[in-house]
Amino acid sequence: MAVCPNCGALNNDGSKFCTSCGGPLPAAQPVQQPAQQAAPQASVEIPNPQSQYWQQPSQAQTMPEQQPQAIPIVPAQPVYAQPITQPVQNRVKVKSNGFCTAGLVLSIIGLCTIGSTSIFGLIFSIIGLISASKKNEPGKGKAIAGLIISGLIILGLGLTYAMAWNDIKDGFESGRISSPMDFIDVVDESSDRNSSDYQKVVKSITDESWIETNSGSYLVFEKGKSFKYYQSFADTSDYYYTGKYKLYIGQDAVNQITKNYKEYGVTESEIKDTISRSSKYKLSNFVFLVLENDGQWIGGKNVKDEEWDTPYFGFLVKSSGQTVLDIANMNTAEYYTFVPEDDYDTSNTPVTTAATTEDEPDLTTEATTEATTEATTAGTTADPNAETFGDSVTGTVTLTQGSWGVWNDADLSGDKYDGTAGRINLKTGTIINLCVFKQTYNDSSVKAVANALKNSAESQNSNAELKNTTLGGYDAYEMSTRYADGTNLSIFLFLDGNSKLHYITIEYKDSDVASYEMLKSTYKF
Repeated sequence: MAVCPNCGALNNDGSKFCTSCGGPLPAAQPVQQPAQQAAPQASVEIPNPQSQYWQQPSQAQTMPEQQPQAIPIVPAQPVYAQPITQPVQNRVKVKSNGFCTAGLVLSIIGLCTIGSTSIFGLIFSIIGLISASKKNEPGKGKAIAGLIISGLIILGLGLTYAMAWNDIKDGFESGRISSPMDFIDVVDESSDRNSSDYQKVVKSITDESWIETNSGSYLVFEKGKSFKYYQSFADTSDYYYTGKYKLYIGQDAVNQITKNYKEYGVTESEIKDTISRSSKYKLSNFVFLVLENDGQWIGGKNVKDEEWDTPYFGFLVKSSGQTVLDIANMNTAEYYTFVPEDDYDTSNTPVTTAATTEDEPDLTTEATTEATTEATTAGTTADPNAETFGDSVTGTVTLTQGSWGVWNDADLSGDKYDGTAGRINLKTGTIINLCVFKQTYNDSSVKAVANALKNSAESQNSNAELKNTTLGGYDAYEMSTRYADGTNLSIFLFLDGNSKLHYITIEYKDSDVASYEMLKSTYKF
């Protein structure tokens, strides 16, 4: 038996390392030979037991002399210093498969970069898993983790991009997406729109039909993001706009206005300042509504050849327990208060009478009727075939040609006017509006208003002109511009003797310049 010099444990002959402490058993084998030679003498096969017995005293006397030689004590440090390093070297780990490690790292980076490296993490993880399995290398766990992480990211992004596809498509078509960051912004905004809070506000608007409290105009949201905007709640058979709508809420609405409608000059700081002015105003109920008009229907016919947008922004608020859509037309800076149809008092609905389309005279035919009916402000009953319309507050225009119907312009309604009156040419679609503001002005403020109108027109159209003229015997400013669809707009501004501002507009095509000349020549106040 070999004795371990380190711990003293007995080990089988021939063992190189101690079974107890793992230490080496140095030079133990040579000294075992005498013990092996003595063993046959002690064998039971010796025929004379007595002789064996009497030989043992001599063996006992020689054993003490051989004992020091049988288990020599050697310096421990020099003997096992070299072998002790061998087990440590055998325990060095083999490096993980490089593809496995790379796949995990790229997958984790994808978590922090919105999946930009996830596809590479997935590919490297697959390659690493296959390679490590074939070569029996470590790293399979890393590869599996990389597969799970990158797979979940790619799946999530796939679902997100699927829901945001329409917004992504619009972004590329409109030119808004021109860089990776633009792409990420569009996807983020689209994700916000699918949140429960966002959709709750959207549904509270689009699930209702809305009536404007001052003009009685009627906005109806339909399926497929379509709308119809009627001139009057009382008559839904004619006089209405059609098209598609887009609705944005909260920060998404702010981003749309400041990024996609920069020409209106509304900044995020201005919107945030407006929100801070009232406890009812919050970012979460900030609304941006765009009506993408594709038709204006009069007499059962679409009188508009081109499409145009009418953007509104404002808030969906609770007022006296009632839901109110308080928004402003960004084209005209007019404010509107809409309430749900079920909450509207129909007894206040303005009544309009649509013009008959039977036996309409040709444009060049002058009206021969001698009857003259004075039409009062918008919102009252009027004869659509009257030769003269308007009153002592708004002034009057004599309709010397064409066939005309009553027109209540939703953009020119509200309590800021002393009076309004409007007519529309049933053949050409020309619209004339006569308005008088309640507020008094001076000459410099009128000029400022005229310049503001010119600047606003130039932000939407490349051509706008402001000049001095006369109308009805008064010195006036005339701002003229031309829309992309070929429609001309002229706005006349002048002060009457009471310092009240008269605001007179005419929209017409080149084919109906006669109506423009008619307004300038027949207007009286």
